[in-house]
Amino acid sequence: MAKKPTPATSKTSQPKSVNIASKGSIESNWLTLGFVVLAITAACFLPTLRHDFVNWDDPKNITENENLLLVGKGQPWATTIFSIFDLEKGNVIGNYNPLPILTFAVEKSLNGGEFSPALTHFTNLLLHLLTVFFVMKLLWGMGIGRWGVFAGGLLFGIHPMRVESVAWATERKDVLFAVFFFAALVYYVKWLYQTSRAESETSQAAYAKGPGGSTYLVMILLAVLSGLSKVQAVTLPLSMLAIDFWFRRPLIFKLIWEKTPFWLISLAIGIINLITLRAQGSTEDKVTNYDFIDRLCIGAFSFCTYIYKVIVPWPMSPLYGYPKHLPWTVYAAPLGFFAACVAVWWAWEKGLRPLVFGTVFFFFNVMFLLQIFAAGQGFLADRFTYVAYFGFFVIAAYYVDVFMKKEHSKGTVQVLMAIFALFFGVLTVRQVGIWKDGYTLWTHVMTLDEGGNERSSLPFWNRGQFLRNERGDYEAALKDYTRAVEMEPSNPELLNSRGKTYFDMAASGKYKNQEKSLMEKALKDYTEALLKPKITPKSKSEALSNRGAAYGMAGMNEESIRDITESVQIDPNNKNAYANRSIAYLNTGQYEKALGDYQQYLKFDPNNFNFWYETGMVQRVMKRNDDAIKSLDHALQLNPKLKIAYIERARAKAQAGDKAGSEQDYEKALQLGAKLEPLDNQLRGQ
Repeated sequence: MAKKPTPATSKTSQPKSVNIASKGSIESNWLTLGFVVLAITAACFLPTLRHDFVNWDDPKNITENENLLLVGKGQPWATTIFSIFDLEKGNVIGNYNPLPILTFAVEKSLNGGEFSPALTHFTNLLLHLLTVFFVMKLLWGMGIGRWGVFAGGLLFGIHPMRVESVAWATERKDVLFAVFFFAALVYYVKWLYQTSRAESETSQAAYAKGPGGSTYLVMILLAVLSGLSKVQAVTLPLSMLAIDFWFRRPLIFKLIWEKTPFWLISLAIGIINLITLRAQGSTEDKVTNYDFIDRLCIGAFSFCTYIYKVIVPWPMSPLYGYPKHLPWTVYAAPLGFFAACVAVWWAWEKGLRPLVFGTVFFFFNVMFLLQIFAAGQGFLADRFTYVAYFGFFVIAAYYVDVFMKKEHSKGTVQVLMAIFALFFGVLTVRQVGIWKDGYTLWTHVMTLDEGGNERSSLPFWNRGQFLRNERGDYEAALKDYTRAVEMEPSNPELLNSRGKTYFDMAASGKYKNQEKSLMEKALKDYTEALLKPKITPKSKSEALSNRGAAYGMAGMNEESIRDITESVQIDPNNKNAYANRSIAYLNTGQYEKALGDYQQYLKFDPNNFNFWYETGMVQRVMKRNDDAIKSLDHALQLNPKLKIAYIERARAKAQAGDKAGSEQDYEKALQLGAKLEPLDNQLRGQ
């Protein structure tokens, strides 16, 4: 007869096996302390509710995500959901995580069709608290006592390495996938007790028919939801095997077979993300070109770094850029990895099952994130430990539970818990502060670069983007762009961005008598970017489009049309190029060609009310009044408060002979505060 699942024990401590049915009746024992954990966690992360979005993937995932632009503004939910879950339309920078994007859509709909950073950060915090709840419930189900549950839950809640996953809006995928991930493990433990009782009450032959019941179906549903939240959820069946080890289940093939649906779900999610990432080019090493040995050493270094940061979480940065040359510590890291393996073997031999479980669970959940096969901008990320650290927190929870049961060590353990809670809490609150906005974020990254030897131009480029686009501080942005160019002079995108800043300065009207000089600097940067040998077709198209816009601003329309025509030949999907060329066509009276560019632009951005207005305006000038009215109708459907569109539609209706309709539009425009021109008074007969 099979035994009921028995929690992991050391040779020095042998708790009784845990019966989940009897534990349920005393679950309030851990819930009281659990609410304290949730309150402390909420207090540490409360400042995030005042934070803005940051200019690091937040625009692409949220504010500029084309699948979300019309949510709450009349777009049918069927259209929204189909686009979000579509493999081609729904992936963001190659990542297929449709469920988090869907939650952003729900938030936008609830907020009247507008994005709300406060609501987004509130949801992230709520999901983190829910994850902490399931973590504590899992610890309780694993046979750990109330003080151990308190310690493990508090570590998971306020450890500083949690901050990136909670405070970064884009990382909704972390907290969302973790909720379903740990909920699935909670149900897995429940299922283990159920199957254990079934083995005791029925014949082995009956049980051999396979797992079943509502609990198993709930686990499958949670696994699917977790996988649709983040690809990292593919480790769920491996984590279930670690739980099997904790409960001393015999390591036989049945453990693999009973998890067949979860292996299949993980395989499907993994393949989908490989396809979308490969299509985006994210599986290629475009940053470093390290060889395989270098990559193995980097993986070992990351592994060792994550281990020491469990105790000493410093430094913490949103970006750990690759150094220009790998230091000796990277090449020595495999020795650290080997030492960890030896330590696990020693723990196994000594019967220290919690140590083995914790390390194995950590490795299972971090091994695909060690940057051995992928490059990206950095080789470490605090968010990669969000689920993986549960393994180490189980070790802490287990031994807190053991020593809290000994009267002579109880006080010492409580003092140590208080010290660690205060230490980690202070670090967490400080780290939360750097995510306030793009400026604080990238300034923090810069301050952590070792010895002032900046590893990456990305922080300077991103802070320059924030200063230019959000604050309109062109001078400060120029300093950051120039520093980025000095660090990486062969990067054409940096020159293109600095050129765009000069262009914006010239067009802003703030720099009187400097417009010509600024435009010359913009043209110089664009031209230099185009001469860089590393320029990609997409970057070349963008630089040509921008230089064409600068030529147009300088009154050089032929040069403008020439550059932008070449731009769209290189990249027919460059919608900004069509927008820029339409201006040059208008300036030269080529209205038909301008309309053609408007139509091309609207194919890529059909919900841009400004371009529907521009289309209607040109059509009205060309006396195509019926077409103009239709275009302006569309503009006003998208933005009912666009007063200039009412004026243009009034003009088109007047030219078409619809005096009554024209007067209605004029009245509406005047109600919105528009000012009429002599042409309008003439059309109204005044």
